[in-house]
Amino acid sequence: MYLQVAQFLVVCFMSISWPHVAADIQDLTSWKLVSSENINASGAAISTPGFAVGGWYNATVPCTVMACLIDDNGLFPDVFFGGNIELVNASAFDVSWWYRTEFSLVPGPAVVLTFHGLNYRANVWLNGVQIASSADVAGAFRYFEFTVTDTVVSSVNALAVEVFRPHDRSLPSTNHDTDLAITFVDWAPVPPDSNMGLWRSVQVASLGGPVSVRYPSVETVLSANNTIATLTILAELGNRGNVRVPGNFTAEIRDPDGRLLINITQNLYVHAAAAVTVYFEPTAFPLVLQSPQLWWPWQMGAPALHTLTLRFDFEGVVSDELTVQFGIRQMSSELDANGHRLYSVNNQPILVRGAGWTPDLFLRGTPDRVAQELAYARDMNMNALRLEGKMNPDFFFDMTDQLGMLVIPGWCCCDAWQHWKWWKAEQYNISAESMNTQFKRLRIRASVLAFYISSDELPPKDVEQEYLNSGFATSWPNPITSAASAATSKITGPTGVKMSGPYSWVPPNYWLEDTSLVGGAFGFLTEGGPGENPLTLESLLRTVPTADLWPPQPNNCWGHCGSPLGFYAVLDRFNGPLTARYGAATSLADYLETAHVQSYEGHRAFFEGYSRNKYASATGLVQWMLNNAWPMNIWHQYDYYLNPGPAYFATKRACEPVHIMYSYDDASVWVVNSLYQPMAAGLLAIADVLTLTNAMVFNHTLLLQSVDPDSSVPLFKIPSQAQVAALLGADQTYLVRLRLLDPSASVVSENVYWLSTTPDVLDWANSTWYNTPCSSYANFSQLRSLPPVTLAQSAQVNQTSASITLTNPSQAVAFFVRLRLVLDGSDVLPIIWSDNYFHVFPGEKRTVTASFAAQSAEPQPVVELWNAISGSGRTLHAV
Repeated sequence: MYLQVAQFLVVCFMSISWPHVAADIQDLTSWKLVSSENINASGAAISTPGFAVGGWYNATVPCTVMACLIDDNGLFPDVFFGGNIELVNASAFDVSWWYRTEFSLVPGPAVVLTFHGLNYRANVWLNGVQIASSADVAGAFRYFEFTVTDTVVSSVNALAVEVFRPHDRSLPSTNHDTDLAITFVDWAPVPPDSNMGLWRSVQVASLGGPVSVRYPSVETVLSANNTIATLTILAELGNRGNVRVPGNFTAEIRDPDGRLLINITQNLYVHAAAAVTVYFEPTAFPLVLQSPQLWWPWQMGAPALHTLTLRFDFEGVVSDELTVQFGIRQMSSELDANGHRLYSVNNQPILVRGAGWTPDLFLRGTPDRVAQELAYARDMNMNALRLEGKMNPDFFFDMTDQLGMLVIPGWCCCDAWQHWKWWKAEQYNISAESMNTQFKRLRIRASVLAFYISSDELPPKDVEQEYLNSGFATSWPNPITSAASAATSKITGPTGVKMSGPYSWVPPNYWLEDTSLVGGAFGFLTEGGPGENPLTLESLLRTVPTADLWPPQPNNCWGHCGSPLGFYAVLDRFNGPLTARYGAATSLADYLETAHVQSYEGHRAFFEGYSRNKYASATGLVQWMLNNAWPMNIWHQYDYYLNPGPAYFATKRACEPVHIMYSYDDASVWVVNSLYQPMAAGLLAIADVLTLTNAMVFNHTLLLQSVDPDSSVPLFKIPSQAQVAALLGADQTYLVRLRLLDPSASVVSENVYWLSTTPDVLDWANSTWYNTPCSSYANFSQLRSLPPVTLAQSAQVNQTSASITLTNPSQAVAFFVRLRLVLDGSDVLPIIWSDNYFHVFPGEKRTVTASFAAQSAEPQPVVELWNAISGSGRTLHAV
């Protein structure tokens, strides 16, 4: 490695054309893997070209040891099925494991070996020479670069890495582990190998000269009206040699259409064995743009990406060059009048509606999988993702930049990252270097909104100051929040955010009735939500042995909730209310159907509450969580198999661009405009209060005037639950149907709520950090009396799309209708439905569309609905 020294530059402005001599850059992906228990050889021997590796496992890097064994070698099949993960012998990973590869290259004036992620400690050997030891190579989130110019040869090279597992746990909470690694807190079981290994890419680059170009960034300062953008360009130049190097450093910017906007150069010296940050400042270079094309989150505008090319020229050849995309944008935050954190993009406030992201339990993730998940996030009309201690790979940020999806990275809770009391000098060094690495690699990213330097707790003053110093030293351009929880720093003041839960089920009225106490729809909630969300039947069948499905052990979540050591390994806080509100289930299908109804109403109300209160008292929310690290019955909007369940469509409905909604706190009806343009006058709001036999209890219509952009507006009130009870009596279930029609009578928004004349009553005095219990529950048992409905069906299906029309010829509502597409006995996944888990009223029809990747044949549509539940299970109707 080389030293970082103070910058010493001689600068001038010029424009120049450059010869292009491409560096030889290789991603080292094909490796062999073996446990140190099964080999008796030194690192010098193992890293000798031609060393015999017969009997070693294959390893396609990046992969943790477990990921390599599963994906490349077929070990531990169905590791997520039943309790199979508990059968893996974790002690096999208490010893070191060796990764080994060979590569060829033509050595240039400088050769650089880079590890983008290594967990957790390692000895590194190249061609029989140890180039680094585990005393220096430690830390999961650091980049390690080695100048190996004198060690590589022009023929075959051999690289061997001996990796040691980390000791870092979140649970039990009494542990004092201090390896700053990767954990899943209480989200999932502990990976048997603790995710040891080469979990990010390994790269070797033969440069055209002695100077490398790394870590680019473009800082943006916008005028108040966004018509002028003042840019600063920076990057790190590394001199890989032992003499001072003169050269020319050029920066070129092209707009999204490829037109050249900026071409500037400075000549300078880079000192021997030094890494310096070089700036192109607007005071010295023409870096002021008029009427720039800005990068926006996808709902606010186009996520326009410019192209930056940086080149260092030495003695007439390109020593190194890189080309990246970036956005001209400005992220900021402030405390509003209520002391809540409010984020803005390009001087415009944004209600953050996001969710927590997790990678796979073994840190596997392909660009295809990530693209599918990000498509789901956008389809749900979400605008942000939070990464808690999971610094995703570059291709993830490539996609979020391109899609206009905001990202809030930050460090993890509860594990070594918050075990500050037991930190020693090594932990302080690793944390600082990890922070430097992540700030430098992410500062170019258009989609990064902010960074949380701690999660659940405010860090000690010295740790916080070190992180803040890192932000300053690396020219971090975005807001930094000192914790993701409510706290007041002596350095930066109030965080302006809250982490007050809930994490388990609460009734839908919770979000609007709580105006100041815990997790209700006020402030900026960094994590929380309705919690439990049982899998669909088809996903459960992929996860749990048939004999264990029904009846399940009481509330045990089939062994697939959070960590078995944590607080969320059971479903008792969900199942108790479920039975009290909907009645006891008589079959697995019955249980899952009622569970999905309860999940839908909870997730919709969560997002609706924050949307209704936006900017008045609410500034943002992060649903806990978006996805799961393994198949789970809690904390997801779609499951591990990419099956979009009730929480998915509840979120999609609640966050739709224009939304008509019912307020559980006061029976008012609101319109939420999430568009960044006004809604023209002429929309018609219709509210119907109906019995389950479709008798009209109340009807009201209102012709709307224009509605401001990004706003929420109260329209009118409908009868309260108490007023309906006076008409219908106690323990009666009724429906509230809200519609918003355009002047052509087309539906802009429609929402159906099921309410009881007996309300859910929250026991606020016994609120906890995980939920607020109820002292009494609503009664929805009458839903079980809905008569069977046979829907008339027609479908147009091909190998990539479907359009299905359902007509209800009966006198009863078809309640909670779900559509699936099945091919050869398996659901077509991933899939984008225009809607699902909807209702079809008597005499009406609904058309729903779906798109999906090309299939080998036309899939078969399947219709499921509440009305078809019986004691022996649900009836499925093929279209």
